[in-house]
Amino acid sequence: MELKAIREFVNDHPEGVVIRMVNGTEYEIPHRDYVWFVPTGGADGKSNRTATSFYISHEEVGRLVNALLVSEIVPMKRNGKSHGGGRKKSA
Repeated sequence: MELKAIREFVNDHPEGVVIRMVNGTEYEIPHRDYVWFVPTGGADGKSNRTATSFYISHEEVGRLVNALLVSEIVPMKRNGKSHGGGRKKSA
């Protein structure tokens, strides 16, 4: 997925999201404060550098996630369970 789309989805769902990777791993992110995106612009804000990764806090460990390996993101339900079923997996 594109990093911009991931950032927008996370910001639009502050109640939490589930990030599913292409290998089936799922990361439950309870709040948008658990995700950090690296700035892509230079000091002048005009850099053409494109970031492809972001950081998440998962099970009290920071992980670098490649956005190109994200298969989908879904919002979390209020009770902490993700939409679409499935069980939590960790890498």
